[in-house]
Amino acid sequence: MKDLFDIFTTLESFPRPELEDIRQYFGANFPSHVRKSDFVARLGSFIIDKPTEWLARMLERDVRLLQTLVDAGPEVPVTMDYPDYPSVLETVHLIGSDTSDPDFRSLWIPKQLYDVVASCIDAAVIDGELSGRFEMERASLGYLQFYGVLTTDEYYDCMVDYWGYAGRQDIHDFVHDLYDSPVLRLCRTDMDGVSYVASPNILDPVAVVRGREEHKDVAMMKFTPQQAIAAGTGSPFFVFGLDSDEGKALVEMLTSLGYSGKDLIREEHDIWMNSQMVSKEDSTELIFLSVNRLQDEIESFDEYDRCMEIIADYANSLPKWLLRGHSSNEMNRLKVILQSEDDPLEAMVRKNPLLGLFVPPAPSDALCPCGSNLSYRNCHGRYRN
Repeated sequence: MKDLFDIFTTLESFPRPELEDIRQYFGANFPSHVRKSDFVARLGSFIIDKPTEWLARMLERDVRLLQTLVDAGPEVPVTMDYPDYPSVLETVHLIGSDTSDPDFRSLWIPKQLYDVVASCIDAAVIDGELSGRFEMERASLGYLQFYGVLTTDEYYDCMVDYWGYAGRQDIHDFVHDLYDSPVLRLCRTDMDGVSYVASPNILDPVAVVRGREEHKDVAMMKFTPQQAIAAGTGSPFFVFGLDSDEGKALVEMLTSLGYSGKDLIREEHDIWMNSQMVSKEDSTELIFLSVNRLQDEIESFDEYDRCMEIIADYANSLPKWLLRGHSSNEMNRLKVILQSEDDPLEAMVRKNPLLGLFVPPAPSDALCPCGSNLSYRNCHGRYRN
């Protein structure tokens, strides 16, 4: 069925409000108060006739994805991991996809779109690099990865710091480019009358904002533009902190378990995301999935424990969304704490990877040591049995 792809037919399948969103995102400048058939005709013609214009408005990830699919050839499937969030081109169905396999998806570029972008995609990648547009996007995404959610004022303050570092253009031009950037166009969200910008990896920004209410005393951590660029590189599989002692130990351990290449990057990224523990019940066990899925191949309990400790050390060293960029080590909150062997029960739990991790016991009415601000009885004390 791939040969039946048609840009106009694809656009026709979207309701009018979504077509307007696509028009604005792609930067098609034409009156929108026309019949849907005319709207689709104009938007489709813009995509076909002016690829250099809309490619300059795409996320780096989409531009490089197109380059990969063009290099493979028209209608040639390329197997990829499922990302935390889909690319824009997948969302608007301009590239083909097969998601029947739960572990991997296949993507391809239809012949019609291939003919549109093949001659200009390499130049679009080069322009994104040389113009500084990709670097600005990486810094933008990096700040969002550090904090999870920022008010638009906080976001602009961070990006002004980046502007001072980059020093490439007039501040007014920079703000205009930033306001029109694909990151802002995709990541802005409103909650309770306040405008925010959220990391694209976050499915529920409200949960992050609400979760911070338990840590109101935590001030915002400052990061350098260089750190933000590092944290925002590699979309959608961001990784940060691998140059620290904890990060180096993590890479060495994962490599010794057999992870390499894209698999290694994915595992590192997943550990970072799950270490945020916005939903503790869902994410704490997932932090250790890279080790637990290979537990039968690990030679001893001591080696297994060592691997788990390395992951916990790395997770506790990372910036946390709920702690406004501070790590668990810095604030002594939201820490991943592995079991000790002080009593037989805890020794048994430690050697059972399905039970994951725990926090030290405390008096039932005292605050739980995990940092939730709930009583131990109503938090981790519920799981003692």
